[in-house]
Amino acid sequence: MIDVIAFAKNGKYTGLKVSGHAGFDENGRDIVCAAVSVLTLNLANSIEHFCDDDFSVDSSDGFFHLILQDRSEKSGVLLDSCILGLMDIGEEYGDFIKINLQEVK
Repeated sequence: MIDVIAFAKNGKYTGLKVSGHAGFDENGRDIVCAAVSVLTLNLANSIEHFCDDDFSVDSSDGFFHLILQDRSEKSGVLLDSCILGLMDIGEEYGDFIKINLQEVK
């Protein structure tokens, strides 16, 4: 199961943490893991390439954690888009991915 925590402050996403493996199929054939990996890694690459915002990212096999230090309009749209994609995956493959919202101070 993939666990996603979407962090929000005042109703706006500020980061996300993704951990685990879907277990939908064997390694190299797991479309749920592949889709989540593409969305999260593209998020980090896009923020780095298109935005001047400070952010932290930690990524390893089965783990991804990204926090926006400053949320600009651009980085906010990219993060919102990634979380929307993860929610869409959850609607189709809910037995393999769980998404929770956590309000932060």
